[in-house]
Amino acid sequence: MTPTNPVREAPTDRDYHYGEFYRLKEPPRTSGPRVAVVGNCQGESLRILLASSGAVTSYRVPPIHEWEEADLPFVEAALAETDVLISQPVRDDYRGLPCGTDQLERLLPEGGRVITYPVLRFNALNPAIAIIRSPKNPSLNPPVVPYHNLKYLAEHAGLERTGEPDYRACLAQTIEQLASRERAHDCVTISDTLNEIPVWHILNHPSNETLIELARRVLRAIDPEVSAEALERIGAEFELLGHLQAPIDPDAAAEFGVDIHRPTWTLEGEPLDELKIRAEQLRFYEENPDVVQAGLTRHRELLGYLGYAV
Repeated sequence: MTPTNPVREAPTDRDYHYGEFYRLKEPPRTSGPRVAVVGNCQGESLRILLASSGAVTSYRVPPIHEWEEADLPFVEAALAETDVLISQPVRDDYRGLPCGTDQLERLLPEGGRVITYPVLRFNALNPAIAIIRSPKNPSLNPPVVPYHNLKYLAEHAGLERTGEPDYRACLAQTIEQLASRERAHDCVTISDTLNEIPVWHILNHPSNETLIELARRVLRAIDPEVSAEALERIGAEFELLGHLQAPIDPDAAAEFGVDIHRPTWTLEGEPLDELKIRAEQLRFYEENPDVVQAGLTRHRELLGYLGYAV
């Protein structure tokens, strides 16, 4: 039986970063429903923005992909004190742990409820930047930056470029993919804002503008009568997910009338060497043919929109 007050033995600096979750610090005592936000880096950004409204009580929860067996007693203790679980859709037994959204819902007290929000991805301003999971090792990332460039993948695979990119088709695809996730998991919707062509940092690192709008919609889902003042307070003093930024395709920007110039990857504002990224990622493909095949399969349609014969 899980203890009601689990103890973290020999806590680390990371544990203190999540001090309330690991029972090393007293949780905040503010007004509003107690919420727990579960997800990846987007989840913590959403939690920060919800907290900035002053309308909910929350504290940091480690990103779900970092959870281990030893974390489960703390998850159970946290959710036992939670009024609203705000979660990205997570399948049952994710990473071998009973931490799917439906499984976590069972840990809420009587009257507790779940609000889901989608995994956010949008790549219209540089559709060649992509995520590819290795079938052998899903946590494997390419070198230098943890994202793939489909132009390099196509170069390695010897795909012929037979046409010009269809950026409108790329836009329609990325919006529909997000909308389909919203429909499938009954999520708070945000895909309708993508027609405005927001400028994100990377395909899965939204700008504050998008995150703030998502937070407002989630807050309304928590409390349909939330005050206008609380909604207006939502914000942050810095770009929550802006430490790494992907280049923007100038032709895509021109197609959508977006006046922005970002020719290279930047990390903490400093440009990265694109030639190094290309060389090391081409070598990565040589060493990991399963990743190449997974990328060609997953992004076949998108490669076609980018003008490649697939």
